[in-house]
Amino acid sequence: MKTLDIFNTARTVIRETVNPQEVDQQYRYWRKRILYSAFIGYAVYYFCRVNISMALPHMQSDLGYDKFQLGLIVSVLQITYGVGKFLNGIIADRSNPRYVMAIGLFLSGLANLIFGLSSMLWVLVLVWGLNGWFQSMGFPPGARLLSHWYTPKEYGRIWGIFGCSHQVGAAIIFAAGGYLVLMGWQYAFIVPSLFAFITAVFLFNRLGDIPENMGLPPVEEYKGEKLKSLAPARVKSPKFFNEALFKNVLSNKYVWLTAFGNMFLYIVRYGLVTWTPLFISANKGVNITKAGWVLAAFELVGIAGMLLAGYVSDKTFKARRGPTMAIYMFLLAFCIVLFWIAPYGNTILIILILALSGFLVYGPLMLVSVAAATYAGKKSAASASGFTGFWGYVGATISGVGVGGVAEYYGWKGAFMLILFSAFLSAVFFALTWKATPYVEENKV
Repeated sequence: MKTLDIFNTARTVIRETVNPQEVDQQYRYWRKRILYSAFIGYAVYYFCRVNISMALPHMQSDLGYDKFQLGLIVSVLQITYGVGKFLNGIIADRSNPRYVMAIGLFLSGLANLIFGLSSMLWVLVLVWGLNGWFQSMGFPPGARLLSHWYTPKEYGRIWGIFGCSHQVGAAIIFAAGGYLVLMGWQYAFIVPSLFAFITAVFLFNRLGDIPENMGLPPVEEYKGEKLKSLAPARVKSPKFFNEALFKNVLSNKYVWLTAFGNMFLYIVRYGLVTWTPLFISANKGVNITKAGWVLAAFELVGIAGMLLAGYVSDKTFKARRGPTMAIYMFLLAFCIVLFWIAPYGNTILIILILALSGFLVYGPLMLVSVAAATYAGKKSAASASGFTGFWGYVGATISGVGVGGVAEYYGWKGAFMLILFSAFLSAVFFALTWKATPYVEENKV
């Protein structure tokens, strides 16, 4: 067997399970198992990605790098992650998600271990860039699994639960990171790498494949739902493009609008997550340990934002995602203004504002993936998620070297103006999808 054959998805097997009662039993078991395994796995992925935020102040003082150089390290991950998320999304639609997710986490842990043992700028940039690619192997397999084990009517709530893994993982590493860096910034990378190695083995053991490759009927057949399409009806695909990718993703205006909204959302998200510890420790009188708890509050309250956004978009807006995303982003712009004008030394107020900001950031962040999957359909769900994720990490790149560069040369006021303007533009793009109804795909693509 060739080494790369392990990534190939199994061919659809002959239906082994035909008894309705047995089908229901298998679906109930595997839906729960897939969801909790992917949740745990992706939470640990975040241990090895956002840990750098807590290390930046100590890296600046210990290694002597300025904000632009630190932003360069941050941005290289965003670039490789964005490209990797799109390409690995295409791969994930044709691969066994169990192997992709487990191997990606193991390699990310290895990259973190090497990063923590390095100090030269070019090595840090190179290794963190590789980590971005390995990190991009985490979400697309999860998107593929969820879109095949659950129906579009369930996406808002189920993806909301899965999306909470972001916050759980980030909150844990932010809270712990504030103490790990007291032993040396290196420990913020070495310790998470150990968790990544252990969890990679867990994923390899617990994850499965899509229902059709496990002898079960498709989820829409199991749930008794009929399907239709929102993709353009008549689009001729260029020879060098996969037909489903071109029709369902690249020619779908709703996917593009969501992608651009996501790009500006990520400028806000990572602008706050990456630079808050450095900003509030230097300008708001909050020490680095407390800064860790500030970001933990940002992440934990984001869980409520995700769950409410999923429920509201499912129930109030009848599975239309645009209204909820736009409303959240307009309110977030107001919170950014409050964060900037918060008085020096008022840690409680800063925590409250950042917690509310997290609530408003992570609602639309989760719904972007839901919208992409429903607009593009389950056969292209990972590709669409990867595509919108790519544009998100174009924004994340700007949040690194862009926000860092503006802060270095024009001050923090200029940096916050960039973040505020991005929140407003994100709201506008999401508002343009206000009337978009969910994609429910055709039987044939």
